[in-house]
Amino acid sequence: MFPVRLTALRTAFSIFILSFAIYSIPPVYDLLHKPFFTWANGQDVVSASILPIPILEHGDFYLEEYKPFFTANWHSPYFVAEVNNHLVSRYPVSAAIIATPFYGIPLGTGWLRHPGYDWLTFAWSAFFPAKFASAFFTALTVVMIFFCAYELADLKTGIAIAAVFGFGTSVWSTASQALWQQTPSILFQSIGIWFLLRGRRKGAMAVAPAAFFFSAATVSRANDGFTALLFTIYVLIQHRAAIWRWMAFAILPAAFTLVYNSVYNGSPWVFGYQEGFLSGMSLPRIDGLFGLLISPSRGLFVYSPFLILAPYGLWLAYRNKDRLFYSFSAAAFSVCYIILSTFEAWDGGWGFGTRLLVDVMPYITLLLIPVVQQLSGWNQMVFGITVGYSAILQSFGLWDYGVRWHWHWDNWTHNNWDILENEPLFYLKQYLEMAGHYLGRFIR
Repeated sequence: MFPVRLTALRTAFSIFILSFAIYSIPPVYDLLHKPFFTWANGQDVVSASILPIPILEHGDFYLEEYKPFFTANWHSPYFVAEVNNHLVSRYPVSAAIIATPFYGIPLGTGWLRHPGYDWLTFAWSAFFPAKFASAFFTALTVVMIFFCAYELADLKTGIAIAAVFGFGTSVWSTASQALWQQTPSILFQSIGIWFLLRGRRKGAMAVAPAAFFFSAATVSRANDGFTALLFTIYVLIQHRAAIWRWMAFAILPAAFTLVYNSVYNGSPWVFGYQEGFLSGMSLPRIDGLFGLLISPSRGLFVYSPFLILAPYGLWLAYRNKDRLFYSFSAAAFSVCYIILSTFEAWDGGWGFGTRLLVDVMPYITLLLIPVVQQLSGWNQMVFGITVGYSAILQSFGLWDYGVRWHWHWDNWTHNNWDILENEPLFYLKQYLEMAGHYLGRFIR
């Protein structure tokens, strides 16, 4: 057993190094060669990218120093709010907290405020340590998915599932490239899943720490609360002896959030961006239900078509001893998918790919394990080609995270259902045009 575990650890280390290296290509290229890749344009990432600076400099979460920067660059910076004469983030601060160590050296050396590039000024420079932090934590998430798959299957399957998850889904184009809420969300959830699976060989009490991470995921991204509730039910069924210990582990992240809300949002029950949250939801929303799966510019099965095999994986799972876990994984994906489909902005607004579904990507990817275990010959080749296609599509989002696709529409009013003007095709044309210009320099 020890040599097998050692091999798994070495494999995990290799997966981390490779993932982190690939995820870090955009900021490394920009800093060492020339600016080409831009940071994610969504307002959702701004406060998380700036907050580590006041955390390190002042030991607080106030942002009023950056109000001129916000108002100069965003017409309506909805990511901040004024509370008790202070400017605070309207978004959860989990991503900023875990990213703070990455700002120590850039801030301490003076690079952050004086980056030394004619194209980069403060506070835009803050998005670079944010990118490296995002790449680091997403690479850790890929490693945890490897360990989860290894618990359920074998080393080879674990490697395949990690590769599929890390590069064939919007985990690459979204979570690894900026401090979205999804970045800490999927990390915490993947660790929580691993603790749950660890209970299969360590006993019921070994699953309890998972509650800490599901709770942390919930305070990072509110809709993860449904997943946390589902797996609490799972523990009640599968590991009932651990339920009180489970509840105890869940307290700390929740308590921190209530204290933070009291200090910075004026009340423990004010969570920042809850205003207007329910007003943006409606039932039924057919465009959201279908759009999240098959929209030419936002559909999950457009960007990651191999995931259409997940229901088949669930069917296969009913034959093995882990069918309860797979059933709850399917439920976690389904519940969040339905909730997200009710949003008026089900497409995630300005962005690239299937951002809103990144939270539940660990669950639908793990459902592929029974499928991957059965692949061989032509089936395996077709699956690999499909994953390769998906990876190419995800790489398209690294350039500008959908900015140019949104810009090219009249009045920036994009159509997620337009087949001929869909986002992947638009970027394919852009990259082919750039390649033509580059190669043309050598042909002349």
